[in-house]
Amino acid sequence: MIISLGTMVYFVAMPMAQRSAEDFAAVIVSGAQNFRNFPEDKRAELQHQLLVNHGLIATLQAPILPRKKFDLPYYLFFQAALARHAGQEIAIIESNDGPLLWVDIPVDDKTIRMGFDRQRVSANPPIVVIVVIAGGILLTLLTSFLVVKRVVGPLARMSAAVQEVGHGRKPPPLSEEGPEELATLARAFNQMSSEVQELSENRTVIVAGISHDLRTPLTRLGLSVELLSQDSDPKLIAGIRRDLEAMDSLLGQFLQFSRGLGDAHQEKLDLYEVVSSNAADLRREGSDVQVHGSGPCPYTADPAALERVLANLMENAAHYGGGSPVEVRLKKDTQVFSITIADRGPGIPVDQIEAVFRPFHRLELARDNRTGGSGLGLAIARQLAIRHGWTIELLPREGGGTVAKIILPITQVT
Repeated sequence: MIISLGTMVYFVAMPMAQRSAEDFAAVIVSGAQNFRNFPEDKRAELQHQLLVNHGLIATLQAPILPRKKFDLPYYLFFQAALARHAGQEIAIIESNDGPLLWVDIPVDDKTIRMGFDRQRVSANPPIVVIVVIAGGILLTLLTSFLVVKRVVGPLARMSAAVQEVGHGRKPPPLSEEGPEELATLARAFNQMSSEVQELSENRTVIVAGISHDLRTPLTRLGLSVELLSQDSDPKLIAGIRRDLEAMDSLLGQFLQFSRGLGDAHQEKLDLYEVVSSNAADLRREGSDVQVHGSGPCPYTADPAALERVLANLMENAAHYGGGSPVEVRLKKDTQVFSITIADRGPGIPVDQIEAVFRPFHRLELARDNRTGGSGLGLAIARQLAIRHGWTIELLPREGGGTVAKIILPITQVT
């Protein structure tokens, strides 16, 4: 814009201003000479013609008026042109009580004062600059809006598709049209999304197949144990049964982990009722679970997924809480529901908080304990939470222990 404006001014506006100043100065000097040489009885007619044709006022009376210094380019051109035509420097005089400007033109022994309206040679470069810059800004904003819309639109759709993949869902294929870079990126994303979905499906099929194939011999082993002679060692039989049940439970967890991102089934439910139900199940098993809060708390979610997440976290708190009461609090804030599950167990080291969410990762305490589990519980809970847009946090509890916090977006409230 600056280069364009400068080029226009230098090669167009200034030459035009110089030519205009030259012509106007020639008219003024010529009019002054004619006025001086005209007979006195015809000067009135000449004055009228100069006023009508050129907007000039000619007079012999020359009261003293202040000289005005003008810095605008046109007036500099105008004074230079007057000097060339009159043969000497001519000053521009400003009227005291009006918008008129005057120049004194010496002709022979007389001085002819020629006046004209300031608007006759008025120029407003600042206004021109403002208009040009404002117009350029508006055009730039409009063009930028169209370009940004062309670029940001596909990026926004791609961002939404990435979130869908992150939540375990398969988004519809992105359009592969538009700028070459975005089209290439969309094409690569579509291919990646298909491969991720295919890998997930293959994982489910493989784990389901393994689970099915292993459960068949486990079932036969269970039947064989039941048919053993009554003279067999009861402790040995009971141990075999526990091992078979543990293996069957592990296979169930493997299958559940592989299907953790399956299709959700949304239902209206009461969060308080779900929490209380899980707490009641743990109490029947001998755990001390205290629920703080009141219902009803209406919410729309997949009941199986929510119960699985709550059950996992509450069972962990009861199992590793060292026999201390487990405190469960249900709270509704402006934008979220939060469920906190606090225990007084040994806690989780800060550097291990994220690691415990990885499949098959167990802390030393869980490894030493025969019922420590497979290390899939928190991985399944995290997977389900991501799938449904929930958040799980594990925090150290003041005074010892761990606080597990589930955050449920309020946007899902019915």
